[in-house]
Amino acid sequence: MAQAIIDNIDGGAGAGLLEMYAGGRPDTCKSISAMPAHAVSTAYSLGDYVTSGTNYYRADNGGTSAGSAPTFPTNGTTVTDNDITWQDMGVIPVKLGTLTFSDPCGTAAAGVLTFSAITEDTNADASGIAAWARATDSNSVAAADFSAGAIDSGEDIEMNTTNVVQNGPIRANSGSITIGNA
Repeated sequence: MAQAIIDNIDGGAGAGLLEMYAGGRPDTCKSISAMPAHAVSTAYSLGDYVTSGTNYYRADNGGTSAGSAPTFPTNGTTVTDNDITWQDMGVIPVKLGTLTFSDPCGTAAAGVLTFSAITEDTNADASGIAAWARATDSNSVAAADFSAGAIDSGEDIEMNTTNVVQNGPIRANSGSITIGNA
């Protein structure tokens, strides 16, 4: 699996990217670029995302929303909307910035993915607390999602600070991830 992640990150014509995000972590590699606001009396499919206020929600089943919007929770629970159950996914993700992998991005051995040098983003797009990251190939095709946290947090990506300041740097000099029970 580690080699498959490397192959996906290196799949484009150039170096892969590591996009750092604040906010709730979506389902693995699911697009978050165009989440619409919740609409009443609207058909939704399993897995659709909608926004309400500062949070976003995933449809746990398909159906049609009610004629008036429910009171959406902001504590990770669910709400019923006619025949749809919406799962609170957290605060709407905000891309903080983009780091660049080496090309190739790393090596895999015995279930451990070890990244080569990662080039920092010297000018962060937004301020926020880094909570997760998405690795993509050079064409922005999602390859893998990772949790992020402070050093010794046990998260997939550990940073000396998760507090990112707009126009400041975001650094991840190196990293390794153990896949499965290797």
